[in-house]
Amino acid sequence: MEAHSLKAAEQASLPAPLTGAQLDTLIAREALRGERAASIARSVFCAALLARFLAVNVQTSPGADARSLIEVPLLLGAIATSLCVWWRSRRTDASPHLLLVSVGLDALLCFLALLPNVLWPWKGYPGILHVPDMAALLITVSVSALRLVRRAVLLAAAANALSALVLIVLDRVLNGSHHYGFSIPASLFFILLLTAASAALLVTMRTLRVVELGARSTLRAERAQRNLSVVLHEHHDVKTSLSAALIDTDLLRRELLRVESASAERMLRKLEQLRESIEEVASTMGHIRERTMRELDALRATAPAEIGEATRGALRVVRRRYQAVKVDVTDRAERTAVLFAGGHDVLERVLLNLLVNACEGTGERGASSVTLDARPLGGGRVAIEVKDDGPGFRATPSPKPGGSGQGLGFVTGMVESSGGLVLRANLPEGGAKVTLELLEAPV
Repeated sequence: MEAHSLKAAEQASLPAPLTGAQLDTLIAREALRGERAASIARSVFCAALLARFLAVNVQTSPGADARSLIEVPLLLGAIATSLCVWWRSRRTDASPHLLLVSVGLDALLCFLALLPNVLWPWKGYPGILHVPDMAALLITVSVSALRLVRRAVLLAAAANALSALVLIVLDRVLNGSHHYGFSIPASLFFILLLTAASAALLVTMRTLRVVELGARSTLRAERAQRNLSVVLHEHHDVKTSLSAALIDTDLLRRELLRVESASAERMLRKLEQLRESIEEVASTMGHIRERTMRELDALRATAPAEIGEATRGALRVVRRRYQAVKVDVTDRAERTAVLFAGGHDVLERVLLNLLVNACEGTGERGASSVTLDARPLGGGRVAIEVKDDGPGFRATPSPKPGGSGQGLGFVTGMVESSGGLVLRANLPEGGAKVTLELLEAPV
């Protein structure tokens, strides 16, 4: 029965497989974000083209009036349509076909924007393949990778290739006298178009893989967070049972003390051994709880935390327990904020551990004065320093009487999870100093 329960618990701790529906939902969400970026890029591009056309083409190009009748409404319509697509893609019920429509819109707009060059060529017109505007087709194919849909990339490649072919054929028919060496630039352009499509397809496939790995990692982290929460809950139940067992052993010990016999003495020795074993189990459970809480806190996102606010919460506990110890916090520390895993609450627990360790010292001799300071290190980092006038760190680390030995371990784990570093040293004038090097956050 126990083996079956253990196996079930191990299976429950494994990350659940990511279903196809979950993955499709995540990809669709990321694809719509990509569509919003593409729509903004299209709006900016069309606005820049409109400004360029109004500043240059209307004044200098033959057929400017006819061109303006096409391009100005076209570009204004493209900007309005892009903003409409952007707004539509923000909705959670947006259709996946919106991505294909948007890609087709890109190709159509590029074709219509390039067509006036063929219909109304200017003096010295070199041919459509020699006009820099043709690069818009390559850009459109490349931007299609933002949609994270293979069909969108293939549609963009096919539509823009067709646009280029139609433009080249029309230009050849209408403006053939402008072309010199037609086949070489045409073949080169289609090679570039094929390369852009291949790159966009590879980017799409690679991004989809990254999205899937990220989704699995997120699912695994959420599952681990739930499991750690269950462990903490079960720890409370076990601790209650152990406390009850200790009470029972004390009651039994008192009963045996009333009995004067060799058998009672043997039972007392066994009872003391049992009590020590229970205390060892309780201590081990305490260690497991500390590590579990540390891992649970490490799963939380890094957030800004003000040292002054976190310290005030810790001081309420420290000053109540160690009334004879003078604890000072500098103004510089009050005004400093850091980036910490779990934010303000976890930083408060870390500073509480440091202050308690400083006040307790070795357990036999503690500090009479403790100072918490913060100083900039440069490069966006800051150091939090806790100094005391106690006995300092021992050459050989050992648990203090009545202590669990997990306080500084918890501090180190949480600081490292926040991308920081913990340093400790004995001061020349006596006492100890613990330094936390962390990333600074704007206050």
